[in-house]
Amino acid sequence: MKITKQIFSIVSCLFLLFFTAQLAAQISADFIPYRQGDKWGFCNKDKKILVTPIYEQVGYLSDFTAGVKKDGKWGYITKAGKEVIPCIYDRITAFDGGTAAVYTKGEWGLINLKNDLFSHRFENIHRNAKNNLIRDGLIPVKIKGKWGFVNSKGMEKIRCKYETVQPFHEGRAAVKKGNKWGYLDTDGYMLIHPEFDYAGAFKDGLARVEVGGEWGYINREGEWLIQPKYDAAMDFEGEIACVSVNDKWGYINRKGRYIIRPTYADALSFSDGAAFVRTKRGKIEFIDEDGEAIISGNFKDGGSFKEGLAPAQLGKYWGFLDQRGRFAVYCIYDRVQPFENGFAKVMRNGKWGIVDTRGTQYWQE
Repeated sequence: MKITKQIFSIVSCLFLLFFTAQLAAQISADFIPYRQGDKWGFCNKDKKILVTPIYEQVGYLSDFTAGVKKDGKWGYITKAGKEVIPCIYDRITAFDGGTAAVYTKGEWGLINLKNDLFSHRFENIHRNAKNNLIRDGLIPVKIKGKWGFVNSKGMEKIRCKYETVQPFHEGRAAVKKGNKWGYLDTDGYMLIHPEFDYAGAFKDGLARVEVGGEWGYINREGEWLIQPKYDAAMDFEGEIACVSVNDKWGYINRKGRYIIRPTYADALSFSDGAAFVRTKRGKIEFIDEDGEAIISGNFKDGGSFKEGLAPAQLGKYWGFLDQRGRFAVYCIYDRVQPFENGFAKVMRNGKWGIVDTRGTQYWQE
């Protein structure tokens, strides 16, 4: 499917998971992951070391703790560097509202900040795109080959009987029963009967769904707002969604009307008033909502604007453009990820590190 090809061809370098696939949260401006050689610790904006770099990997601050890896195992430290939960787990998530998921001995379990284990019987635990653990008070888990939902204490609230599920968004969760997708509410009631070949998360009251190889959009009651007629479709970002017809990408409004006709070989959703596109001739541009090119150049690849900066690749290296089309962060990196809370993750010479919006590097070789 075209959307799959697009995601891997354009965004693969941008959303590669850093440090570990389990850790969420954001970088705190006064508690920044800092690499010294091959070891990690934490520093502040002035690069004053707060936690000595002794760890193999680190995560971000969440619920006043950060995940750290030592001797091949994960645990948690405070901002003062005190190890509050020993490094005994194979995999972990960031704490979310006082609860974290931990993996050891082939099973996932849930712990609190005192390392009390609520349960230890899950085959898998689903995190959303930002690795948040809990949505609408529920956590998607897999037991005996089926998926359902538990609360933060590990109590089963929606029975594990589905082939797969997605986390809750706006009070709805997409679930797969047999070969079809539908939507549950937080009480486990099937609000929208399983009739879709695929179902996305609700966002601003709309969800993209697939029927018979064609994509459209439904409302929270399961009614078609935009009939399925697209080869591929992305979530609405504000009032605009990116859709594909006949292998070309364009943009529609919430009434299903084109605001930019499908003419692009590849495209991403609008963000910060601009969208990344690739023309039929392979040229990379950033366009405005009128379809006018506001930034163009000899870029090899790129991504969406976030916090005023967009990743772009010149030759074999990546940097970040500002909205005037100038490199605010020099194009010297092997890989990059989007900015979050003023910081981005970058790879140089095969090693990951942190940079801020001015290009300040938080590492020492």
